Amino acid sequence: MKFSYSFTPVNVSESCREYRCGKANVRLDFLGESLLRVCAYNDGERLLNTYNVCPVGDMPRQGRKRLDTSGFELFAPRVETDGDTEVFTLRNGIELRLDLNNFILSYYAKNERLFSDRAPLAYNFGGEFGRDAIHYITREADEKIYGLGDKGGELNKAGRAFKIETVDTMGFNAKTSDPLYKHIPFYICENSVGCYGIFYDTSATSAFNLGAEHNNYYEPYKYFQTEDNCIVYYVFFGTKLEILKQFSRLAGKPAFPPKWSFDYCASTMAYTDAPDSEVQMRAFVDKLKALDINCRGFYLSSGYTSIGEQRFVFNWNYDKFPNPKEFIEYYNSCGINPIPNIKPAFLKNHPMYDMLSEKGWFVKNEDGTPFVTQFWDGLGSYLDFTNEGAFEFWKEQVAEKLLDNGITCTWNDNNEFDIRDCAAVSDGFGCPVPAARIRPDLTYLMDMASYEAQIEANPNLRPFLSTRSGNIGTRRLAQTWSGDNRTAFEDLRYCHFIGLTMSMSGLYFYGHDLGGFSGDLPSRELLLRWLQHGLFEPRFTLHSWNTDGSSTMPWSHIDILDSVKEIFAQRKRLIPYFYNCAYRAVRYDEPLNAPLFMYYDDDEIEPEGDSFMLGRDILAACIFDEGAESTDVYLPRSEGWYLGEKLYGGGQTVTLNIPARGGAKYFAKAGSVIPYDEGEAGFCKAEKTVLTVYPIKSGSFTAEYFDDDGESFAYKNGKCTLLKIRVECDDNTVAVRCNNEGEVPFDGHFKLVDGDGRKLIIE
Repeated sequence: MKFSYSFTPVNVSESCREYRCGKANVRLDFLGESLLRVCAYNDGERLLNTYNVCPVGDMPRQGRKRLDTSGFELFAPRVETDGDTEVFTLRNGIELRLDLNNFILSYYAKNERLFSDRAPLAYNFGGEFGRDAIHYITREADEKIYGLGDKGGELNKAGRAFKIETVDTMGFNAKTSDPLYKHIPFYICENSVGCYGIFYDTSATSAFNLGAEHNNYYEPYKYFQTEDNCIVYYVFFGTKLEILKQFSRLAGKPAFPPKWSFDYCASTMAYTDAPDSEVQMRAFVDKLKALDINCRGFYLSSGYTSIGEQRFVFNWNYDKFPNPKEFIEYYNSCGINPIPNIKPAFLKNHPMYDMLSEKGWFVKNEDGTPFVTQFWDGLGSYLDFTNEGAFEFWKEQVAEKLLDNGITCTWNDNNEFDIRDCAAVSDGFGCPVPAARIRPDLTYLMDMASYEAQIEANPNLRPFLSTRSGNIGTRRLAQTWSGDNRTAFEDLRYCHFIGLTMSMSGLYFYGHDLGGFSGDLPSRELLLRWLQHGLFEPRFTLHSWNTDGSSTMPWSHIDILDSVKEIFAQRKRLIPYFYNCAYRAVRYDEPLNAPLFMYYDDDEIEPEGDSFMLGRDILAACIFDEGAESTDVYLPRSEGWYLGEKLYGGGQTVTLNIPARGGAKYFAKAGSVIPYDEGEAGFCKAEKTVLTVYPIKSGSFTAEYFDDDGESFAYKNGKCTLLKIRVECDDNTVAVRCNNEGEVPFDGHFKLVDGDGRKLIIE
């Protein structure tokens, strides 16, 4: 009977329990001491493979079985049974109480309810809540919710509703637009009892309602709704940081970017749209040299593929670039890595369209003809990356048209796979599936094909890819950015929140189009504020499609060039620290950027504040409001904080003056060792590594420093510098002891922060 289901156990092991009522099934897997998976499905439903979950090893092309337990540390909870109630106790003290009537799970911490499935029914076992799969849980009035990918608005998403799908949202409003580019149904919830995280493992179009909906018949609730045919979700327990790190481990290690990618990387639509593209691209390098500005990458917009006014992936426009290989060789010789734009759809008049259609390599209609939809300048069809032939074709084209010309990177763009027609079909590697059900998987496989092509062409190089869209699995292959933002102060502020939201969703390597992509050329003040903020994020890229045809460049306002160069010099100085943080992200699952509250349990921290962390040791503060020149920065208690050579105690608010001219300002944590590049700034200048010690008054602390060749996998075999550092501080001395666990000697030196009168001793 609907709204009344009496479940009974049908299969029980130490770490897994399965239950059944009629055609309804629920499975519990205890995958760790603080990790649980729940799957609710009906008989006869096909559970599609996942590309989201990869706790160990490499993801197969065909994906991973949705209920696979390999790679997890299976856990056997203590189980008690009392009639229709089962109680499971995890090692961290979390207690799960299961009511077998309607399968209601409740979670308790120290005998207080953390959250619960919504009674009397939380799942759509019999169609009580419509056609979609759904999961209702309780909510508190003042709870806070963080995550969900690249969602706009403030950091706390509680009380709002969101759609989880991928859309090309050029010129989006960073405060209000939804959805954007990413499909990541994961969030962290903090309430009066503690914290928990939930990740819904699906690729189908979905939605969250986090308190915008009210219903008199139920206690306050929130819910997840999906066009998938089942509900599969993971529940995490711990602090906000512990939950994020658990989710990061579940999703798989992020791709380790090469060191050069943390330097300034340029881009603009204008250069490649111009009829004399190569002339303009070479003039760009001449300008860099003349002004002594460094640049290590250039995102080559799709104008290089044009025929007339349209863009055709894998086509080189030889009028614009008469000799692509020679052009690439020139850029490489200047230390600038070209990162060419590639798109997964082929316009109907693309020179290769008919061939691809005959091969059957497009997403298809039910009758086998190519599925046609709107794409950029006309109608076209998406390549079906679940078709083995299409997958290999993409790899061959990436190799032949790009990598064979000397390119080593790819920019995987416009890959939202905007397919909503339920009749459109993907091959599914021999098991056909509605394409609308797997849109983020198609994005993932596009990135995987590019990744494989790059690593086969250059097996000793860590591939560098950038992807605009994707699921959480894309972190294993590529970095990302917030997409085609707007040139406005409001969007600067809310892109700040979008970036931190992506980071709290497991996308650690991210950034923005600094200055704004869509709109007018940014004003002097806005450009500098964007750069001051971008200084502290992993991706440092100016990119634009300005309404007047201009390009946002470091020299866009020549009268503020000194300020721009000061920020660029700061960026160069921070690259060794960025790289060290990147290593920690890959090894320890730590985010590069995070709000202060991820690390500090301090009630005085403003959750929506303008300050944020870069790694564990730098606290950055920025200004986001036009005309403002100062901001109040709260310094978390329990730490001391250095601003330059001046030490401030924690637990206080400091008013920081940051003019609209000049560089950015930031605090360094007392009890840290921060690697800087103190070499000369400018075009192709060498690195000079200095480890600066920021001591505490007395006592000891530890630190770690990593470096390698900056681009290969050799570090995995010990070909790196990996210093384990211990610092002892007293009234007179600061003593540093190091142990290098890598095979490469440390090529640099230590120094004590300026202004500290103690003697530095290296032991």
